Amino acid sequence: MKWFSINGILTEMKRIRWPKAKDLFHDSGICVVFVLFLGIFFFVGVDVATNFISSKLMSIRFGWSDEQVKFAPQVYFLSRTIGALLGAFLLTRIAEMRYFRINIVACVVSLLVLIGVEKDVVNIVCIGAVGFFASSVFSIIYSMALQACPEKANQISGLMITAVAGGGVVTPVVGFAIGTVGIIGGVVVTLACVLYLTYCAFGIKVTSCVK
Repeated sequence: MKWFSINGILTEMKRIRWPKAKDLFHDSGICVVFVLFLGIFFFVGVDVATNFISSKLMSIRFGWSDEQVKFAPQVYFLSRTIGALLGAFLLTRIAEMRYFRINIVACVVSLLVLIGVEKDVVNIVCIGAVGFFASSVFSIIYSMALQACPEKANQISGLMITAVAGGGVVTPVVGFAIGTVGIIGGVVVTLACVLYLTYCAFGIKVTSCVK
């Protein structure tokens, strides 16, 4: 379990061949992979941030007790689990990019409703909706990256796993936003991450870099 530590993670990151600037400009496949790397980075940020925000939002907005607010992250994780299971089934019948686009748009709508509507039932449903609609994003982006450069699958796999650091980067930003402008600031940061994922869904065209 030595790898499951700060030193272990840093060691694994040093083994990865990170793309250089000239690689990004001269190899469109590597450029796409780097954009998708940031997609997973921000996806993990959304995942951790939503879990972090959910209980705080219900407490600040509606004065829920410490016992009551535990329900919010439970709804989020349950919805995410259901979404992942359903997604595994639907992705065998629906094109992954179509599924990605439908779900990411629904995720944006859920966060906008969460920002604009202050009703506890609506907010808890929106928290669950974010978990449900974002549940398959990781696997889809990972698949897109492998399709972009299939001959570099091992390098891409290592690169994508390091993107989980997004949870440790986005969450402090969310905390700062909450401390500065209130709970809505944290939701807006989360929305910004989802908007980047929206770009990945609609703005990235994956073509293999195999020559």
